[in-house]
Amino acid sequence: MVIVSVCAFGVVLAILAHLVLLPLAKRRPILLRGAESYALGALVIVAVAFLSAWTLPALLLLVAQLVVALVWRPWVAIGLETEQVLAAVVKASTMVRAKRAPVDERTFVMGERSRLRVRQLVPRVQLVTIRVSASNATGLKKIALFRNVLRKTVQNYSLGRS
Repeated sequence: MVIVSVCAFGVVLAILAHLVLLPLAKRRPILLRGAESYALGALVIVAVAFLSAWTLPALLLLVAQLVVALVWRPWVAIGLETEQVLAAVVKASTMVRAKRAPVDERTFVMGERSRLRVRQLVPRVQLVTIRVSASNATGLKKIALFRNVLRKTVQNYSLGRS
């Protein structure tokens, strides 16, 4: 039983290294969207659960994480500061000519009523949530284009030496 647990823990660490360490070693930020961000969070929780004696708190964390993933659908940007993500939002909205009205320093109203919020989870790990609510098809298409351009803009950053 111990051998299986150690092997499973090794597999979880190998997957985490593949998802996180290899892109960061190539000096590229990581942008996890949708199921990718949920899977990475679940793998981190499972890796911690392997090290603890109690599995119930880990199961509760997995359920809480699933609720957050389904309700807010956050993007996770790893390796970038908040200012870099906000600059990418400004660049992407300018490229697609989407209206952008700042609510505060980390929240924007995009288009008619869609809301984008950037939260710092820990240093160099940002959560980006986009709540889409457009009244017409053109607004939905523009927000979808904005999301795609934002994804490419964030992934195009090169991480400097620090």
